[in-house]
Amino acid sequence: MLRRRVDATVAVLGLVSLGPLFFGLLCGIAVDRVQAAHERAAVLEPDKDSLQARNRQLMAIELQTHGRHEAFQREWRQRLDRIGEAVTLGDTRTAMAVWREGYAAAMQRGQWRDLIDIGDAALRIGDIADFAETAPGAARRSYLTALHRAQSQGSVDGILQVAAGFAGLGDTAALQNCVDIARRVADGNPEAQSRVVSFAERFTAATGGR
Repeated sequence: MLRRRVDATVAVLGLVSLGPLFFGLLCGIAVDRVQAAHERAAVLEPDKDSLQARNRQLMAIELQTHGRHEAFQREWRQRLDRIGEAVTLGDTRTAMAVWREGYAAAMQRGQWRDLIDIGDAALRIGDIADFAETAPGAARRSYLTALHRAQSQGSVDGILQVAAGFAGLGDTAALQNCVDIARRVADGNPEAQSRVVSFAERFTAATGGR
């Protein structure tokens, strides 16, 4: 009986003596993990900007391939609706404030669709003192940027939609320029060429061949 008590006491003393050892081991593991995390952050920090740029490029490719993301599309439509509602209510101040936000967003996103939309919105607002230029001038500026982006992205549909915008302004010279660009972009693509021919025929009929 006495022997068992002695053995138990020895065992307890042994565990107590090992406690600091285990505690030190756990602390060492924690320190190693924190140090590893800091080292990893230090390695990634110099590449942070390039990684963010790569993510933006991938997002741009996704948008170019599949169009606007559903969340972007919903937010964008809400912004355009706010412009329309403000115009209907005669609240040109709000319409211009939202338009400026939309123009900045369209320039940042790099999508020709957004720039066409914002150009159309300028025409809905009309000529007001808040415009640094006339409403058609603001629309033309947006359409020209949209044309550049559609061309750089090889989008025949985008170029033709810009052409339709210029047609609404009555700018037949710019419209014809868009058709010529669309023909060059569509070269080697029979389906795209057919769309350009169809659009050009409608244009010719609408302008009487001018």
